[in-house]
Amino acid sequence: MYDLLLTNAVVITMDEKRRVIENGAVGVKDGRIAFVGDSIEAEQFEAKEVLDCKDHVVMPGFVDAHGHGGHSAFKSIVDLTSYWMPVMTHTYKNYITDGFWYNEGRLSALERLHAGVTTGVCVLGSQPRCDSPVPAFNNARAYAEVGVKDIVCTGPCHVPWPHRFSRYTEDGERHMSQVSYETVLESLETVVSELNHANNDRTRAYVAPFGAVTSVDPSAPTSADRCVKLTEHDLKQARDMRRIAEKYNTRIHTDAFGGMVHLAYQDKENALLGPDVHLQHCTGLSFDEALIIQKTDTHISVAPGMRQLVNRTPVIELLELGVTVALTTDGSMLTSGFDMFDAMKRAQMIFRRAMNDDYYLPAEKVLEMTTIDAARCVGLDEEIGSLETGKRADIIAIDLMNPRLMPRINLIETLIGNGHPSDVDLVVVDGEIRLRDGKAVGINEREILLKAEEEALETANRAKHLHPFAWPEKEHWGQTKIYFDEVRFDLDENRKDGGHY
Repeated sequence: MYDLLLTNAVVITMDEKRRVIENGAVGVKDGRIAFVGDSIEAEQFEAKEVLDCKDHVVMPGFVDAHGHGGHSAFKSIVDLTSYWMPVMTHTYKNYITDGFWYNEGRLSALERLHAGVTTGVCVLGSQPRCDSPVPAFNNARAYAEVGVKDIVCTGPCHVPWPHRFSRYTEDGERHMSQVSYETVLESLETVVSELNHANNDRTRAYVAPFGAVTSVDPSAPTSADRCVKLTEHDLKQARDMRRIAEKYNTRIHTDAFGGMVHLAYQDKENALLGPDVHLQHCTGLSFDEALIIQKTDTHISVAPGMRQLVNRTPVIELLELGVTVALTTDGSMLTSGFDMFDAMKRAQMIFRRAMNDDYYLPAEKVLEMTTIDAARCVGLDEEIGSLETGKRADIIAIDLMNPRLMPRINLIETLIGNGHPSDVDLVVVDGEIRLRDGKAVGINEREILLKAEEEALETANRAKHLHPFAWPEKEHWGQTKIYFDEVRFDLDENRKDGGHY
């Protein structure tokens, strides 16, 4: 007897043959997929619960291979300022409580759940919050409660060391400390040893330094004039990341931009490249660097944001070289959320314009990049990413009965072009129903939302540098461009208060 049987659906399997079963069924037993086939054949089976999925697409849950823990609480507080990274880094490192990571984690997990994401990467902060294992523990606890699989990513942030961190206690007291690189490594080992394969293997922990090379710009392509030679700390950090990943048999996830791959490859033995690594962003990569990615069998994940229009990731070239490329959301921000439908649409638009050819990135390939390819990117393609017998039952059902998705012609193109998180009707994680009829199961959504809002407001109130963003004094009705009367964020001044970027 099956635990759950989904019938009468259009089943997009994403299996090796990429089968689409028009009147399909999926059976689940003990958290695994036990049957994928025709609904008529499935009539012979008994199940504890049978769901008629007529007028639905049933497919693997989305795998979001890169996103940031923390951002969900600030998406309406900080706009897309040119100071986004230093503002957020300063906030995460100095103005939040330990409880923030739990309350924000539940919010981000809930957003992902509603969007059909069943596995998501969480980099803790902008630069990772790495002074203590507590943020990672609280993020993992939050995701476990909501029911979304969590890949917690933390590691050293950028040079120079030591870094100053603050934590606020529940009574509003601020405690500051100087944190050494060695302390961060201890924290990282604690996180990986405690969380990797925790929560019935629904939680993983990956080694995630901020940037594949620590001595160059961590968030943008670097000029060839500066990509000259690895520093002693570059070499040491790569060795340390490799050592910890190998010790705990886990993977490595980090950012990379143009110039970094060339530079990292100078130390071929310890470079953060290879089949156990996935690199995020990779804007500005040269074709020479793309060839290094191919040669080392490194995986790539890409958020199709607007900066791709300035320094694009060579996605098409990487794909044609046979590199695994996943599409990601990059986290919840003002202009985007944990929305894989939006990521897929943006990817098509941006990379078609980059190639000046609307025939690149067909819908079928884009769907691969958010399911089976994304699962391969994070090293989990043997377990998730497709509907196949024996794999873990991470399944979503999308309601087709709305004007945006009708008529049901060229179905996959329609899903990519017009699909929306609100169409996700059912989410199953490891065989457990976590979203039914568009409503989360087993949790109080209203309590999660209100508590996250409360946490965000308390943070914004205590962090004075957030005030010009959260409560702007000037409005811009009738204007074609925003102008300001004063500087909203003084980087040098905030560095005096523990800011570091």
